[in-house]
Amino acid sequence: MACKNNELKKVRSMQIDSVDFSTLKNGNHRGDFRYGDFTYTVEVFVCNSQIKAINVLENRNSKYARMAEGVTEKVLRQQRNDVDVVSGATTTSKALLKAIENALRSEPVQ
Repeated sequence: MACKNNELKKVRSMQIDSVDFSTLKNGNHRGDFRYGDFTYTVEVFVCNSQIKAINVLENRNSKYARMAEGVTEKVLRQQRNDVDVVSGATTTSKALLKAIENALRSEPVQ
């Protein structure tokens, strides 16, 4: 149990690094983040240095996971990836934000 608690603390305190949107290539970018036995996967559509859509491809099936998907709306609205987490769903919000960061750092999928 101590290992699981340490992992949760690590994810909750993890830094989400901002990405320079002016350097983003147009297209769909996929990214994921794994913690525990689950991988969170997103696809981010970029056009003209703006995020136009974020699709959550893999997320846990729980009330908190659904709440955490609210971070995608924050990212779209604020046009930045280092937004505040959804209160009450901190860990999953952080996992999704890290997946978004990883997607934005990747090359578009063909």
